[in-house]
Amino acid sequence: MRRAWAGLGLRARLAISIGVIVLAAFAVVFVFVRGEMADESGVIGHEESREHSGDLGGGDDGESSSISPISDAQEEVEQTFLIVGALTLVAALLAGYLLAARTAAPLRRMALRAAEVDAGDLTPRLAPEPGAARELRTVVEAFNHMLDRLDLAFSRQRRFVSDASHELRTPLTAIRGQLEVLAREENPSAADVRRVEAVTMTELGRVERLVDDLLALARLDEGTEPALREVEVGPFLRGLVEATGGGGEVGDLAVGSIRCDPDLVAQVIRNLLSNARRHAGPEGRVEVSAIARGDRLRVRVDDDGPGVPAAERERVFERFHRSESSRDRASGGSGLGLGIARSLVELHGGRIWIEDSPLGGARAAFELPGFHPGADPPIRDLSADA
Repeated sequence: MRRAWAGLGLRARLAISIGVIVLAAFAVVFVFVRGEMADESGVIGHEESREHSGDLGGGDDGESSSISPISDAQEEVEQTFLIVGALTLVAALLAGYLLAARTAAPLRRMALRAAEVDAGDLTPRLAPEPGAARELRTVVEAFNHMLDRLDLAFSRQRRFVSDASHELRTPLTAIRGQLEVLAREENPSAADVRRVEAVTMTELGRVERLVDDLLALARLDEGTEPALREVEVGPFLRGLVEATGGGGEVGDLAVGSIRCDPDLVAQVIRNLLSNARRHAGPEGRVEVSAIARGDRLRVRVDDDGPGVPAAERERVFERFHRSESSRDRASGGSGLGLGIARSLVELHGGRIWIEDSPLGGARAAFELPGFHPGADPPIRDLSADA
């Protein structure tokens, strides 16, 4: 029985359900009316018997003649109930089927759209009917919203794969060109070999950084959970600036500790420092500072480079985005550093943004929750990890 019910569609299920409800209602009414008529028939027969009890010769014929019309009326009522009940049941089954067909029509259209999505086409959308029920309109809107999100996600994925392929192809093409030039010379000089070696190592360094960034993004997309621990702010930031080199300055630092994943936060700061140093240039200034905002720590990386236009300050966090010619791949960046930094900061429940710097360039700042004022001792020496 369950297997047969499971094989039925929505229309058949709704029609049968309505039919069963109607049939049960008529059965209850029929039994009740039949019982009432039986009681009334007994009462009338008893009264008729008493009235004709004095007439011994014709008492039976009188009783029979008086009860017979009652029995006939009872039979007619039963027949009428059966006929009306059968017609009503058929009408209920038909109405249930039509109602289910109308209700299931949007669901069938959704199934067709889902089949088209499975075939790779994300452009079709459902048009909500003005007369549809509110619940169906809600389902249609949710389905269209899901398709919009899928379309956006697939578009980002295609763009990401295209950009990553292009970024990898550029240094490989440069390496191949240098090697082909060197191969044409029968007796290349030591200077030519060193020149090709320098170019090749530079391009391979870019490939290595890009691969590392792509692996970091893959781990973030898999849902990496931060290993939180207490970290003292001052030694942590000073150790990072010293370990990365490049002559960065350390400004005012908040006194206290922050509960975070030191490895992931260190990667954020290294990405921001690398970005700032590229834009400031060899003679430019880069400064790292940190201030407390209640139970949140705000870390700031300032440079005196060209800055970031206000219209570009949100887009710079997109993967492979470069805002201007001075911030292109010739500077060594892959366009992934700030995107990775945002993902890592948001993983900690924080936020990151770009604003104007007092040094004249750009300031990359981020806030993290979990700051505790004071001078708590660090759990370990993080300068070695950096």
